Amino acid sequence: MKKISPWIYAARPKTLTASIVPIVCAISIVPTDIVIKKNILFFTFIAAIIIQVITNYINDLYDFLKGSDKNRLGPDRMLQSGLISIKNMKLGISILFVLAVITGLPLVIHGGWPILTIGLSSFLFAYMYTAGPVPLAYNGLGDLFVFLYFGLIAVSGTYYLQTGFFDQNSIWLGCSIGLKNVILLCVNNFRDYEEDKKNNKKTLIVFMGKSFGKIQIIMIMILSYYCLYKLSILLEEKLSFYIFTISMPLAMMIIFDILNKKSSELNKTLAKASLLLLTNAILILIGTQI
Repeated sequence: MKKISPWIYAARPKTLTASIVPIVCAISIVPTDIVIKKNILFFTFIAAIIIQVITNYINDLYDFLKGSDKNRLGPDRMLQSGLISIKNMKLGISILFVLAVITGLPLVIHGGWPILTIGLSSFLFAYMYTAGPVPLAYNGLGDLFVFLYFGLIAVSGTYYLQTGFFDQNSIWLGCSIGLKNVILLCVNNFRDYEEDKKNNKKTLIVFMGKSFGKIQIIMIMILSYYCLYKLSILLEEKLSFYIFTISMPLAMMIIFDILNKKSSELNKTLAKASLLLLTNAILILIGTQI
C-alpha cells in the first residue's frame, strides 16, 4: 500500500471532479428521445480521467524539474517529497498514455475525426501544460487550456458522442463549467502568486497582478452564471435557472475570500471552489430534469 499511495496522491483524486463533472452534466442535456450509449459513456469517463491523471503526473514531474515546488503552500508533490523518482514517474506517464489510447479507440471509432482531433490535442496539451519549450501554465495560457479542455470541449465532445451533433445547449453548458473550473485554477494561482513570481512561473495573475486576479475571478463567476441563464432560455425552462442560482451564496463566499484573504488561507477557498463545481453539477442535473 505504501508503494501505491504516492501514485494515488500524485493523481490528485480531489481534482478529478474537473473531468467528471463536464461529462455528467453533458449527459443531463441530451435530448430525451436519444438513448444514452452506456458503453460509450463508460469509455468517455475512463479516457477523461486517465488524461487528467497524465496531466497531473506531468505537472508534478516538470514543476519539480523546474524547481517550482520549493516552499509550496499547497499539498505536497510526490517528486519533491522523494516518494516517486523521475524515472518511475516517466514510466507511469508512458503506461497511462498507452491505456488512454486503448480506452480512447472505441470513442474514435464511434465519433470519427472530431473525437480523434479532441483526443490527440488533449494528449498534446496535457504535455504542453507544464512541459515543452512554451509551457502553458508558465506563460499565462493555463486558464485558456482549462476553459477549453475541462469545459467547452469536454461537454460538447461528450454530447457529440451521444447525439452525433453539436448545438448551442452543449456550448453554453460547456462554457459555464469551463469557467467554474478556471475559477479553481485562478484561486490556486492567486494563492501561489508570490512563489510563482519567484520561480518565474508566469501565470496570468503573475503577468497582470493581484488586482487583475481579483477582477478576473469576479468576472468569470458572473459569466459562468450568465451562461447557465442562456442555457435555461434555450431549454425553455426559466425555473431551472432559479435552481442553478442556489449555489450563488457559495460563489459569494469565494469572492469574499479572494478580496480578503491571502497565501495559505486560500487553501480552504480552493475547497470551496471545488465544492461550488460539484454543487453546480448537482443543480444542473436537477434543473435540467424538471
